[in-house]
Amino acid sequence: MLSFIDVSYLFFAFVTLFFSILMFVLYHENKKTMHTTPEIKGLPAVSIIIPAYNEEGSLAGTIESVLKLNYPKEKLKIFVVDHGSTDRTGEIARQFPVEVLKKERAGRESKAHALNYALRFVGTEFVACVDADSYPEPDSLEKAVAHFTSQNVGAVTCSIFVKEPKTFIEKLQHLEYILIVWARKLLETVGGVYVTPGPLSIYRLSALKEVGGFDEKNLTEDIEIAWHLMSRNYIIKMSLDSIVFTKPPSKFKQWWKQRTRWNVGGIQTSLKYMGTMFKKEYNTLGTFVLPFFFFSYVISVFGMSVFMYLMAKGIFNFSYVIAKSVEFGAPIKGPSVLDYILLPNIFTIFGIFIFLLSLLWIRISLKSTNKKISGLRGIAEMLIYLSIYITLFPFSLLYSGIEFLKKGVHEW
Repeated sequence: MLSFIDVSYLFFAFVTLFFSILMFVLYHENKKTMHTTPEIKGLPAVSIIIPAYNEEGSLAGTIESVLKLNYPKEKLKIFVVDHGSTDRTGEIARQFPVEVLKKERAGRESKAHALNYALRFVGTEFVACVDADSYPEPDSLEKAVAHFTSQNVGAVTCSIFVKEPKTFIEKLQHLEYILIVWARKLLETVGGVYVTPGPLSIYRLSALKEVGGFDEKNLTEDIEIAWHLMSRNYIIKMSLDSIVFTKPPSKFKQWWKQRTRWNVGGIQTSLKYMGTMFKKEYNTLGTFVLPFFFFSYVISVFGMSVFMYLMAKGIFNFSYVIAKSVEFGAPIKGPSVLDYILLPNIFTIFGIFIFLLSLLWIRISLKSTNKKISGLRGIAEMLIYLSIYITLFPFSLLYSGIEFLKKGVHEW
């Protein structure tokens, strides 16, 4: 008779394999059209909002990148929101031909406050949001707006890559971002793009106004706004060839803080829209996105728990045998050290299979995004990513859940 752990493990294995195979099936069916950009007759007017809080180190580069966009200047309006900065952010912004909006901070205001403030001044059909540490490629906006092929397309997001990765953790994130880009494009094929990231996303202004703008109480306004749009039956597209580079956390402590914020915001959003679960009237939000998020959370923490339990059990068994052998002065015979420390054979085989599947995943994602990993250092980084880096995710998620329960939704 199977034990609870056996059943739990088999469930974990099944769900993991299901989502992995789903992504490969989606790729096989859509690989020929992933880089297709729809034809567009006449570019629409677009307002670009750059929210900035103490961004004196990166803001100039961001504004310069935006000013270099291959887009008719008469159809482009650029706003920089100086959100109560205490450094030279406002001074730097005023050195460029952009409109600077000064907004004082009232307590712990989020980026959403700055974005909503700027929306008051927007009069164009579309509005793009660009983080103050991100750098769009010249053709990114032109290619992105082409994906607004119908009135029910509420937003379009782009391919986000790490800008000039230098530190070790930046290089690991470089690989992670490549995988995210590929996965997000595949999710578009099933209406599952669940986030419009800050580095560069474009919105239909009427859609933003319909949902009341960005949620100022949510730590991840870019996730919440995407879900809100989907709840109103808007479609979110992904422009694979619209490229923007961004600066990720360069130190582990910064990375951990960022991922905690992402996870807490994701929990906030999931709870807010839990009522849409499995309801067809909310289309893919209820039938795919929310279930996908929910099972990802559960499987991630649950899988880590099962792994830690089995590992601890193996180490305990091995230690017990060693202790008893020493106590009675008997030679250590029977199963080897590896038999006690390694997990059950089925778990080992499954782990190897998933590892090989992940290597194939990386290979396809690199090809799809026209990126390369070369040299022994690149291979080492890839192996560390698969064996160590991704194992941090469930720990980060568990920590985030505890922080969410401790601090509450509005007290972050």
